[in-house]
Amino acid sequence: MRIIQFSDTHISHLGGVGYANAERLVDYLNEVAAPDLAINTGDVVILDPDAADDRDAAIRIHERIQAPLRVVPGNHDVGECARDPWRGLGVTSERVQAFRSAWGSDRFALFGDAARDAQDWAFVGISSELCGSGLPEEDEQWAWLEGVAAEAAGRSVMLFLHKPLVIDDGTRVGVTLSAAARERLLGTFRGGDLQVIANGHVHRYRRAVADDVMTVWAPSLAFATEAEPELKFGPGTAGVVEYLVRGSQVEARFVT
Repeated sequence: MRIIQFSDTHISHLGGVGYANAERLVDYLNEVAAPDLAINTGDVVILDPDAADDRDAAIRIHERIQAPLRVVPGNHDVGECARDPWRGLGVTSERVQAFRSAWGSDRFALFGDAARDAQDWAFVGISSELCGSGLPEEDEQWAWLEGVAAEAAGRSVMLFLHKPLVIDDGTRVGVTLSAAARERLLGTFRGGDLQVIANGHVHRYRRAVADDVMTVWAPSLAFATEAEPELKFGPGTAGVVEYLVRGSQVEARFVT
């Protein structure tokens, strides 16, 4: 089974690099990669979760993708779960509902099959910005996730979300999930086999394995990024991540 994860598309209805790269991605997915599943892990629109013109432009591009598609939100899509959110754009029920209305859902659970040699896998996506938000939608997502974890028992789980669970030296405000949300998320799958955690948000590709769990950061599709020494981040290159699932094994590679 082939999965393409792309992230941080930052699409504007005014065009620009993010828009152009998203159009290039459509051609790559349809004409070259032909994945069994395509996943956008958030920050679909350029900046503002309330900008309907940007959301509509993003939908029109995504509708051209021929592969099965799932989209989960980033902080620019529904607002940020933080005490001091970027530009004051905090996550709200209204923004969550706007995203759901546009994309159908802000989460997913799919189970692999023998035809694609993925019968041992469950593929799950959640909204990271609900984790720790205190919104009614957060309780709804946790309850749903507990049900998914129970159904996925005995399978390997690949989890997709926007923000990383942790960065090297721990929790970073505005960059990772909170420690409490991270522990609850890991605890939800403690009875299963969480093998891959795939996120966006940090605009860089990184693949690491710790405690038998592969963590993959998808880079931004929209742009390359300069090094940020204060965050211990090196430079980033625009691209996508391709996963190949074969039986119990999974491989991840960066595609520029």
